[in-house]
Formats: sequence, structure tokens, C-alpha cells
Amino acid sequence: MSILEQRVVLRIMEYASNHLKGIKLKDHLHKIDLGLFNVTITMPASDVLFNTKMKHHDIEKALYALRSRSFEYKDENRYTVCGFINNATYVYRSGMITVEVDNRIWDVLSDFSLGFKRFELNKALALPTSSALQFYMIMSGQERPFRLSIAELKGWLGIPVEKYRKDGKDRIDHLEERVLRPVKRMLDETCPYTFTYEKLRENPNNCKSPVVGFELMPVYQEKFRDQELERVHLTAKVSLGFISPQVTNYMKQQMGFDRNSLSPHKELLIKAVKLLPDVLGTLEDIQGRRRKKSGEVMGIGWVIQAIRGEVEKAEKDSKKSAKKDE
Repeated sequence: MSILEQRVVLRIMEYASNHLKGIKLKDHLHKIDLGLFNVTITMPASDVLFNTKMKHHDIEKALYALRSRSFEYKDENRYTVCGFINNATYVYRSGMITVEVDNRIWDVLSDFSLGFKRFELNKALALPTSSALQFYMIMSGQERPFRLSIAELKGWLGIPVEKYRKDGKDRIDHLEERVLRPVKRMLDETCPYTFTYEKLRENPNNCKSPVVGFELMPVYQEKFRDQELERVHLTAKVSLGFISPQVTNYMKQQMGFDRNSLSPHKELLIKAVKLLPDVLGTLEDIQGRRRKKSGEVMGIGWVIQAIRGEVEKAEKDSKKSAKKDE
């Protein structure tokens, strides 16, 4: 994807994440309409443009390209394929973009965004190139080095196979000079996650042997870390067993969660155990409301949103009670 296409998708993920958290849009420039078949999102073009040199045709080109791309999702229960966006409109002079997202895409992105805030969205959106954004997303939260062949690196970044080649051989100096070093410099200057790399040679014991790939090593830069995310990161280190075995067991056995889908919401579950007088009863009630009249069962994203709503209600009741006591 181009950098603009990626920014549109990241914004859609941000809106999905905020919707799960119950965060309301507080201005007239942003709007989300949850329809029967689609979610319609309206936003200013400035949400995806970070370069004043970009013109109308850049936005048009990005929306057209994204409209033609397909999204595949597969798990043990289903296979889904549909467009990333169904329709898109860009209104001249108003600077407003409207995109329609299929409900199936919205559900998948909502579930994926449960762990989405592992990296700062604004850091990602501000990166100027598609390659830099790709590197930042894969390095975010990464702890172990990993290896890519030259073909895998090019394929991952969308670089044509014949680019940076001469006489049938890869020009490693060009790949480093025009891709790896500029990307590393961008991440080094502003991002909490960057990387170092080493060349992998056909014969590791011969420094003149042809380079066949790279080993990428994640680097964490705490000075660029968002403080709110740091708090979430520390909460994530709390063991699930600390919350309540009864709560986690019920959510796993009855609601379809696993350890990976529970872990991003430890803080919320700790609050639920603390504030809700009968947390298991609340979960049973949510599970009962989970099935629509059509027979469709709402996803785990819907469950998290429902729990958050109960916790927020309990927090408001607690504050009202405290004021009365005063």
C-alpha cells in the first residue's frame, strides 16, 4: 500500500479502537455511523495528510487504490473476503473524506485493535514513507531479532524484484542507501521502536561472500515512549491470575476468549473485579445479551465494549455516592 492508503487504514483502526473504548467524537468534523451493513466514517483529509505538497489527485489515487484492494480473514470458523472500503468520497474545498467499511471488516479490525495501542498511532501516521511505516509497525513491541532474505524484504516492502539490481545481481549498497538507512534514521529520530541490522552472507565465515539477506534487531527508545502507553505496558505485565481465576475461566470457557485476547484488557478486568459487586453475574448477563435476534453471536470486541460500559456506569455511581457522603 502507499503511505496514504496505510494512513486511511490506520485511522479506521483508530476509530474501531475508540468505539470499543466508548470514546465519543466531540467535534463536527468527525462522524461514525453504524449501519445495518456498513460503517460510514467521515474525517478531514488532514487526518491522513502530513505533507502540504500533496494535492487532490494524491487523495483520489489513494482512495481509488484502497477501494480496489481485497481483505482476507480466516479462522477456525469462517473465511471472509471483501474490499477494505466499499465506497469513498472526497468533497473538494471542504477537505472532507467519507469511506464506507463493510461490517465484517469493522468487526475484524475491532478485534485486531484490542492489542492495537502497543505503538503510538500519531508516531506511525507522521512517518513520511510507506517503508518507514512498515518497519515501525513490525518493530513495535518486537523483542527478538528476525531474518529476511533480500527477496522477502523486497516483497514485504512492495519493492519490485528487479529494483536495486544490476547485471542480474542485487545492489546491496543501493538497498542500504535508499531504503534501510533512511528508514532507520527516521525511526531513530522520533519513534519508541527502531532497529539495527546486520548483513547475512551466503558464507558467514567469508566477509566477501554475497549478501543474501538481513537480520533485523529491534531497539526500544524509552525517551520517545508515550507516558499513558507506558502505564498500559506496565499493567500488561500483571499476570492474568492476579485478576480472578473465576473471571478469566468464565471468559475463556463460555465467551470464547483466550490468553492473547484477554491480556490487552487486564486493566479493564481489574477494574471490573474491583467495582462490580457481582462481576460473574454481570458477565452472565452480557453473555445472554450477546446473541442477536437473528441468531448471530456478537464478537469478543462487543463483549469488551459491554464490560467497559458496566465499569463506567459503576464508576459514575461511585462518584455520585461519594458526593452524597460529603
